[in-house]
Amino acid sequence: MNVLITLQKELIDKIISGEKKFEMRKSIPRLMKLGEDGFFVVEKGTDEIRCWCRVDKINETYIDHYSIDWYTSRLCVPAEYIEKYANGKKVYLWQIGKVVKLQDLCRNSLFVDKNPQQFAYCPLSYGESY
Repeated sequence: MNVLITLQKELIDKIISGEKKFEMRKSIPRLMKLGEDGFFVVEKGTDEIRCWCRVDKINETYIDHYSIDWYTSRLCVPAEYIEKYANGKKVYLWQIGKVVKLQDLCRNSLFVDKNPQQFAYCPLSYGESY
C-alpha cells in the first residue's frame, strides 16, 4: 500500500532531479510492498502532490559521526539535521527507485485529510500506480 509524506519544496525538487537517493524516517510502513509500492509527496504548507516514488529497499541503520558525510549527499540535508533527527537512534532509509512527477493532484484525492507528520496510508492506492 502506498503512503503519503510531507516534504519541503527544495527536497521534492531534489527527488525529482534524482539528486536525493533516500528518504530518512523513524518508522516503516508495514503494509508497503518493496519494489512495488511507494510514497506520494505533498509539498509542505500546501495540498499539492508533486511526485510519487517507488521504494525499492529499506535500510535499517544507526548514523554515527564517521558516516554522516556519506548520508548528507544522499539525503540532501545538512549534517546537523541528520545528527538531530537520528540522535543515536535507529533510522530507516527508504531507497528511492522510480520517480514520477505529478501535476494537478491534491492530497484529498488520496483520501488523506491533512498533511502527515510521519506518513499516512493512502487507502485506495496500491502498487506501482504510475
